[in-house]
Amino acid sequence: MEPAQLKRIPLFSDADDRELRRVAVFAESKEVSEGTEVIAEGEFSNALMAIEDGTAEVSRDGEHIADLGPGDVFGEAGMLDDELRSASVTATSPLKLITMGHFEVKRLKKDAPDVYAKIEQLVEERKR
Repeated sequence: MEPAQLKRIPLFSDADDRELRRVAVFAESKEVSEGTEVIAEGEFSNALMAIEDGTAEVSRDGEHIADLGPGDVFGEAGMLDDELRSASVTATSPLKLITMGHFEVKRLKKDAPDVYAKIEQLVEERKR
């Protein structure tokens, strides 16, 4: 993945070029069709995802919680806290995603500490 792709995601926008190159090594692109359940409530958290293009809906217990679009990140809370997914995310249009697996996100703590700190901050903000 090109570091410039990551720069368009607010979570990574302030990272310096060195950190972005390190994050890019761990990140992958993924495309999913409209109607695809990207993550399911109650499943193990195994990836952090950022929407590069498209829209998605967040639901918990079948109730709509939020709408997501380009730049939004999801899946981070369960990964850092080793918890099950607290909500489902379903594509409401074709989605282009940037994904990082559990192991790769944990490696950011050493290889890109400022990015990892921003992920931790995002988790704390969403807990409030």
